[in-house]
Amino acid sequence: MNPTLLKDLQDFKARSVKQPTVESKKSKPSHSGSDQPKSKPKARKSSYLPKELLQPKKPASPAIDHKTPTFRSKHKFAVLAAIVDFMKNRHLQRAFEPLSLDEILDQIKYTDISSNDKAWLGNEALKGNSKLVHKDGRFSFKPKYNVKDKKQLLKLLERHEEAGLGGIMLDDIRESLPDADEVVKAAGRRIMFITRPTDKKVILFFKNDQHQLKVDEEFQKHWRGVSVDGIGENDIEKYLVNAGITTMQDSGIRKPQQTQQKRKPVRKRFKKLNTHLDESTLKDYTER
Repeated sequence: MNPTLLKDLQDFKARSVKQPTVESKKSKPSHSGSDQPKSKPKARKSSYLPKELLQPKKPASPAIDHKTPTFRSKHKFAVLAAIVDFMKNRHLQRAFEPLSLDEILDQIKYTDISSNDKAWLGNEALKGNSKLVHKDGRFSFKPKYNVKDKKQLLKLLERHEEAGLGGIMLDDIRESLPDADEVVKAAGRRIMFITRPTDKKVILFFKNDQHQLKVDEEFQKHWRGVSVDGIGENDIEKYLVNAGITTMQDSGIRKPQQTQQKRKPVRKRFKKLNTHLDESTLKDYTER
């Protein structure tokens, strides 16, 4: 290189080092109207959870204000439904101690029902209800599964997996386990979620690490790099043959080929009429 150019380059570097640099401050964006607080960045949602758990939880039904007059049916079946719903909500609030019928009616403000309806509730309806447990004259809610925390939930799913009973619906867990959504989210890495296509119900399965297959990362890269969208098995086989790769034969179940059977000639059959006449009684009148 020309020595004069090298000297100019060194002089330029020396001048740039001596010259101070001033960083320009970033101008604040002007807000029209009142200053609005900056919105916090939203946390990324984990992709392994179903949409039902990622959606915000619906607010619970507000408590009934008994001071304001509201219409409530005093029919015995309406009272029965109110008792079951009250016991269910009470169980989900971790109040597990049983109550007597008088205590339940006092809690739901149905103390003014008739004596006949009260006797029917205590002797027949509540004792025979599948959602309640009766013991020593007291009642408690009977969930489908007796689970109270994450440990018991994982054990329940593991027992189902070992017994080959399949999964458990998320709605049943929500009815049985207090704070079910938070517990399921906490144990999400050990649970598999499947959404049933017919009714969009979420089913929980235990994720057994022993059944996880470890695949080489290099093979995974090749697998993800190959796109076979819209390509049938015959097209894939032709591509492999053209590339000099022998395809595996007899890899699948062959359908039995239907052999075409030769049809036998059908002989026409004629019904005989006048069978009561013998050949001896018939004469041939043709000209000879």
